[in-house]
Amino acid sequence: MSAQPDLAEEKTELTDRIIENICAHLNIRNWSFKTLSDTADIPYETVKKLLNGKIRKPSFYCIWQIAQALECTVDELAGNTRPDPLTLHINENSEEISRILTDLEAILKLN
Repeated sequence: MSAQPDLAEEKTELTDRIIENICAHLNIRNWSFKTLSDTADIPYETVKKLLNGKIRKPSFYCIWQIAQALECTVDELAGNTRPDPLTLHINENSEEISRILTDLEAILKLN
């Protein structure tokens, strides 16, 4: 007879993965809890409590709003896919990268 997975333990692990992945996105973007709060339109205290582990059962709406703000999916936050740091970095700096490429193109045309 196989042991049944402990649902409470699975929920705790899921919440921990979500928090870890949100924090990874914040670090890559150099965002504060306040920036996330403002961008996701979620109260600052909610973001702070979630990321400090005080909220153990966040609502789907809250996680969805955070995913939208971080330009990722709920699946990614849940750990079903891994964030690509290079893609995140490129997305965050796309205007600067575009400017650099334009400058490079102009330089190459001169040569």
